[in-house]
Amino acid sequence: MKFRHAFPLALVAASLAACNDSEDINEDPAATQPEPVLTSAPTPTAAPDGTALVTGSWDVNENPQGGAAYFGEPETDATLAIECDSLSGTVTLAIASDAAQPQPWRIDAGGEAARIDMAPRDSAMLPYLEAEIEGDLAIFHAFATPGEVVVLTSPDGERMQFPTHPGISRVLDACS
Repeated sequence: MKFRHAFPLALVAASLAACNDSEDINEDPAATQPEPVLTSAPTPTAAPDGTALVTGSWDVNENPQGGAAYFGEPETDATLAIECDSLSGTVTLAIASDAAQPQPWRIDAGGEAARIDMAPRDSAMLPYLEAEIEGDLAIFHAFATPGEVVVLTSPDGERMQFPTHPGISRVLDACS
């Protein structure tokens, strides 16, 4: 009787052993794996709800004076900028605008909304509205959360939706 229970187990073991043909096993596991290819992540063109995002991509850079993240189309001026001056600890958010007077804008990001008072930039350069921001606030760290969308709404109701970029956290952290 004991033999009757052992026979099926021996049959199963023999079947498994037949499946494991040592000649088919490659001794070099790296030879069977493809070489990794570095690619850049595509910049989204639509928000999760299907609405269009502002056209462009982020350019994030750091230097001894701080860091900056610029959003725009290649070879053009930035539509949106986040800049850190590490000497003063100041973080600014600037948006391209011809407005000559201060304006209240709305920012929606990371499930939060806030009013941001923008003023014309004191510069002979391109026309921008800018505001000093507190880079440690969650609403601004949402700019660095992958897959999020940041919405800036002008006083006249024009909505501008921007994709996020993880490198923006380095710009914000440079001034914290």
